[in-house]
Amino acid sequence: MKKIIILLLVLPLLFCFNCRKNKMNSLPDFLKAGSPEYLMNEGFICLNAGDLLQAEKNFLQALQKKANLHNALYALGIIYLRRSELDRAEKYFKRTLQVKPDFLDAHNYLGVIYTETDNYEPAKEHLLIAANAELYDTPENAFANLARLEIKNNKYSSARRYVEKGLVKNNEFAPLLNYLGIILEHEGNYQEAIFNYEKAITKQDDVSYLVNIGRVYKKIGQNGKALDVLEQALSKAKSEPLKKQIREMIKNLET
Repeated sequence: MKKIIILLLVLPLLFCFNCRKNKMNSLPDFLKAGSPEYLMNEGFICLNAGDLLQAEKNFLQALQKKANLHNALYALGIIYLRRSELDRAEKYFKRTLQVKPDFLDAHNYLGVIYTETDNYEPAKEHLLIAANAELYDTPENAFANLARLEIKNNKYSSARRYVEKGLVKNNEFAPLLNYLGIILEHEGNYQEAIFNYEKAITKQDDVSYLVNIGRVYKKIGQNGKALDVLEQALSKAKSEPLKKQIREMIKNLET
């Protein structure tokens, strides 16, 4: 399964713990060791540190004690989304919305899941809720995901509209600049496509943006530049499927 890009993740810490025993007695009751909130907070600490397994255990333990902790439900959705366990992620994002219907990030990520599973209508519905909510702090995320959804369904005019709306909110958001590059490339405006891919890289070091640049250079016959960029991409790529794709592109340029 293709890697899912999670554009933004804000994980709130309820309290910064000092584990010394003489400090623990001063904690409020609801943050004492073993309480649902304490376990949830420990989960956030582990999740921010990249320990998904321990974070998952902490969140599940917290929910066993208090089933309506919407932040714990949401965090489990994020964990399963990172693992590409889409059915489980969907379940927990839906549960988040059952407890807190205005949790806009849950709408955004349900849109991501439905995009991945080719469920166009529910994907668009959830993403539009997030994108158009007045209280959403990061509407550029939802607009970028709307653009991705439309590009995946070959609706480039609609994708451009969402990109432009997103750039009004944040004109330096790398995924939006990348999707604008994809739209321009589709239209045959290769120089402008390269310009936007390169601008995206200055905001976010993403190997896929380099791959896009290399592909466009090949299209316009600048094979030397394409090789330079793709070799740079290969040096940075982490996943084997992406490395394989880049090697194949380089091989085609060298023949």
